[in-house]
Amino acid sequence: MENNTLRWFNIDGIMQSAMSISEPSSLVFPHMLFMAIPTYEITTVNRVLDIGLGGGGLLRFLRDKYPQAHIEAVEKSQHIIDLYRQFFNPNEIESVIHCKDAHAFVTQQTTTLPFDLIVVDIFDSETLLPFIFESQFYSNLKDLVAKKGWIALNTVFTKREQISKLSDVLTKIFPDTTIYGFKAAQFANIVWVIATDNQALNPIWQQQAFFSTSKIDGLTYLLDD
Repeated sequence: MENNTLRWFNIDGIMQSAMSISEPSSLVFPHMLFMAIPTYEITTVNRVLDIGLGGGGLLRFLRDKYPQAHIEAVEKSQHIIDLYRQFFNPNEIESVIHCKDAHAFVTQQTTTLPFDLIVVDIFDSETLLPFIFESQFYSNLKDLVAKKGWIALNTVFTKREQISKLSDVLTKIFPDTTIYGFKAAQFANIVWVIATDNQALNPIWQQQAFFSTSKIDGLTYLLDD
C-alpha cells in the first residue's frame, strides 16, 4: 500500500515496514533510529550483517551510509524478499540476501572475516521468537562480530520481566561490556546496543537510554516507561 509520502506493507494487520517515497534511505520507525546508534560510534565499517530484511529500511539506510561496505541480509521469507526487490528497492541496488531462518543462519554460518556491525530486527507476528532468550543464538552472533564491533538488537517486550530475562542472557555472553537499552515512547520495541569490546557509548546516547545492564552492575532503569 502507499499514499503520497509512504509505501508500506502489513503482516497480520500490523504495519511491518514503511519507506519514504521521496527519501528511501531515511528511517521511518522510531526504534530504527536507536538501531542506527552504532553507526555514529563505530570507526571502521567494512562488513555489515542485517538480520531481518523486512521492507529493507535498515538495508537502504546502511547502503546509503556505507556505499563501499560489503553488506549481507538475512530474511526467512522468499515472499518478503520478492516484495523488497519489487517495491522497496527503488534504486535497484544489488545486495546479498540469504533466504534463511535467522537462528539457522547464525548457527551454520562460519566466517574468517567478521562483521563490524550486526543489526537484528526480526519479527514473528504477535508472539515472541522461540529463540529470543536462547544463549546459543547470541553466542553465535558474538562469533560473527569483530572484536571491536557493534550489535543492535530489536525486541518487542511488554513486561519488565522479559527485559530482565534477556539481560541475564546477554550479560553472560558479553560479560565485559555495558549494554544499553532504548525504548521509543508508546512503542513496545526495546533496542539493545552492544559494544563487543566495551567501547564507551557516547554520553549523549547514554542519557537517552531506558536502562543499562552489565555483568558487574546488573540491570538499572534510567528512565520511566
